[in-house]
Amino acid sequence: MEETKLRILELYSGIGGMHYAAELANVGAEVVFSVDINTSANEVYRHNFKQTNQQSRNIQSLSANEINKLKPNVIMMSPPCQPFTRVGLKLDVEDSRCSSFLHLLDVLPHLETVSLVLMENVVGFETSEMRNAFTKALKSCGFYFREFLLSPVSLQIPNSRNRYYLIAKKFTNFAFGTETDIMTAFPSNSCDITIPVGQKTLEPYLEKNFADEELARYLLPAKTLMKYWRILDVRQRSDISSCCFTKAYTHYAEGTGSVLQHDSNESFQEKFADFEKDGNVAHLEPLQLRYFTPREIANLMGFPAHFSFPENTSLRTRYRLLGNSLNVLVVSSLLKILLK
Repeated sequence: MEETKLRILELYSGIGGMHYAAELANVGAEVVFSVDINTSANEVYRHNFKQTNQQSRNIQSLSANEINKLKPNVIMMSPPCQPFTRVGLKLDVEDSRCSSFLHLLDVLPHLETVSLVLMENVVGFETSEMRNAFTKALKSCGFYFREFLLSPVSLQIPNSRNRYYLIAKKFTNFAFGTETDIMTAFPSNSCDITIPVGQKTLEPYLEKNFADEELARYLLPAKTLMKYWRILDVRQRSDISSCCFTKAYTHYAEGTGSVLQHDSNESFQEKFADFEKDGNVAHLEPLQLRYFTPREIANLMGFPAHFSFPENTSLRTRYRLLGNSLNVLVVSSLLKILLK
């Protein structure tokens, strides 16, 4: 007799990070319905998950009746982070982008089959009014929950992406922590869960055999080097960390992600010392300082090798969509803990 699969409702689905996390967790789950309002993200999602019922619509249009017909067991979601981000206005529940999430809280008590929830957002959500409303709604519906602030670095992935996560299950409490804790590590010992680990240096995540014209596409322009050289976060292939890649990567220089010294045979210190003497940017050219490619960022975020973008997706859009996405390996690990 065939085992019944877990049925996942994927909300704010983006480019499919949650879907890939469910596949990686290998827990016998199926995404039965996926929703996002971002048309560019939806094109990428459908390109990679052609068999999934994925719709471009506002989540506020989803009724309890429609969701109940899908009979989902699990809700996985990554609601808009702009109301809570450190560079935003922090309007919290007053931000119109919270409307769909608030609608979901109204619908939650009427969902007949949902017993598990996994949610991701930015650091800052944990102190928001939206978080308080969310956890209050979960409790009133009989859910127990645990909260985390986690980065891929804790899985030995050389990329910082600290994020808020919540996992919740109905009627059964967790065997670790309390609801007053926000954990900053995976509770692997108490859960008897094998947590996968990544590669410790950047090298395995990087693309190989760049053609000259392909490399030229990603090299930092001379004017960017001249203006922002003091604030660039330059990484070597052997480094064991990199900064969080945001949706503004390549568009803004400060705080949007690391850049790479492509030619590791050159001395970074010597070339920058020469540049500081006379300000001639030609000294830096042998370093071949470049942006990480979308494929490399996807690798660091745990997307599988077969993930791809449609050919007509612009480079700028690829960076923006990845910057809005999540780390697949972290979510996969949390899903396995949730289902333990």
